Amino acid sequence: MMNSLSDAELTILYGSQTGNAEFLAYNICEDAKKAGINAELLTLNDALSEGNLAWQRLLVVTSTHDNGHMPENADAFWSWLTSLEGETYAGLPYAVLTIGDSMYDDFCKAGQDLDDGFAQRGAIPMLSRKECDVDFDMTATPWVKEFLAAAPETAPWSPEISEQIDTETAGEFVSQGEEWHSAHIVALRALTAPGSDKSAFHLTLDLPEPFEYLPGDSLDSRPLNNIVLVDEWLDAFPEATSVSVGGEVVAVRDALRGRLELRIPHVGLINALVTLAPASEAAAQTRRLLEAGDRQEIEAWLWGRDVLDVVEELGLPGTDLQAIVDAMRPLQFRSYSIASSPRKHPSQVGLTISSVEYAANGRSHFGTGSSHLEALLGSRVSVRRVAAKSFRLPDAPDAPVIMIGPGVGVAPFIGFLEDIEASGSARDTWLFFGDQYRASNWLYEEEMTNWLASGVLTRLSLAFSRDQEAKHYVQHELLAHAAELRDWIARGAHIYICGDKNHMAHDVEETLIQILGSDASGSGSGDGAARLEALRAAEKYAKDVY
Repeated sequence: MMNSLSDAELTILYGSQTGNAEFLAYNICEDAKKAGINAELLTLNDALSEGNLAWQRLLVVTSTHDNGHMPENADAFWSWLTSLEGETYAGLPYAVLTIGDSMYDDFCKAGQDLDDGFAQRGAIPMLSRKECDVDFDMTATPWVKEFLAAAPETAPWSPEISEQIDTETAGEFVSQGEEWHSAHIVALRALTAPGSDKSAFHLTLDLPEPFEYLPGDSLDSRPLNNIVLVDEWLDAFPEATSVSVGGEVVAVRDALRGRLELRIPHVGLINALVTLAPASEAAAQTRRLLEAGDRQEIEAWLWGRDVLDVVEELGLPGTDLQAIVDAMRPLQFRSYSIASSPRKHPSQVGLTISSVEYAANGRSHFGTGSSHLEALLGSRVSVRRVAAKSFRLPDAPDAPVIMIGPGVGVAPFIGFLEDIEASGSARDTWLFFGDQYRASNWLYEEEMTNWLASGVLTRLSLAFSRDQEAKHYVQHELLAHAAELRDWIARGAHIYICGDKNHMAHDVEETLIQILGSDASGSGSGDGAARLEALRAAEKYAKDVY
């Protein structure tokens, strides 16, 4: 069966893992319609499954998932696209808008790959690819305006070319995405001692049938905003009764509770709020901060603030709530690394969660995901599996593993070690774990000491930063064992890092580069960065950072 040309003047296909690219694509589609362009919007995988594979003009909007891979609702389309030979899309006018986080190694790689994939098959770009960082709400706007002006002036694709596209063959690549399931939260175990400055807990969920997962996978949950926070918003906007969200009119409380991201302010939202705010010194300072464009300064300013903090600081309570809602992102899923193995817990999944609660700006703040899950003990929560691409135990049963996961970053390694124990594997394992205080923050102490005694854990290196005057972190432990680590790597060890991307992961990676670039005497002997990249290319180095 051959594909016919879409009736839409502009087709917008998107790939989105957390909802940000979907939100951006939806807004572009709405802007296109307001500009008089007949536009359609669907995921890349939906286009494949529906056989909608020939378009007059194409815009691809995508994020990147899990160390350079396609989002789950774009992966089947990518597999199909790369299977096409020749110039299947010769003359197709297209453009690619891709978003990401420049703190990750594979910044915007999915968009780069799709751009290259269409270009190699003869498509012609209407505009050069636009790569946007976390401030995509701001940086994408000029490009989108230029694109929407250029699209109507670009001749549509020639319909006879579409006869080359066989939808039956394309259908063979269609795959079902991960489904949402209702899981029962059956246990909550504190992992930190009473009185600790930080609080973490292990959550156990009973899984419905069928639900399959592997160590290294993550779990998405659909949270609700904290009721205390919702009430604070209602107090700030007492006259508001309903708002429009995504074209649907809903009660304000419902929108605040389950539809809008209230916890994480983003740069595009801040920019929109500044334009709405009455003149004030706070608004002027915020505008200067945004115009300077220093990401570190912006992130430092945002640290500890939620959206309501910014709204109050800019003097917006009591103003038009709808104008604020229009600039807000949808409530995002919360993702957690799985801390269990199905070999040991075939019908359950464990999660390691940091409980977020602090006082700032005269208000109490609570983590959206953690407070929601903590309150649901004995109740049910909506979850779905997020399959890991490269964060997996080695296939070779004797390959050593080096696991670096301070704090709640230890979660996937609990799953790894449970799996190794249950399978009877004899592989060597080395865990680097750290936190603030040994007495109060040694998460999974009992499990680690038991695994060490039984031989499941070959080596355990601990770094508790506040137990001595000089701060001591996991990277210091790595340096202390540099020669042994080089020996393990020479034996084919796989290295894994999980945890904070902003500081820990960067510091650990720089330390690994230093170790790999030195010889046994500690003097430089080569390019550590190239050696680490070679390990990654050989799928012996993987990160799960956030």
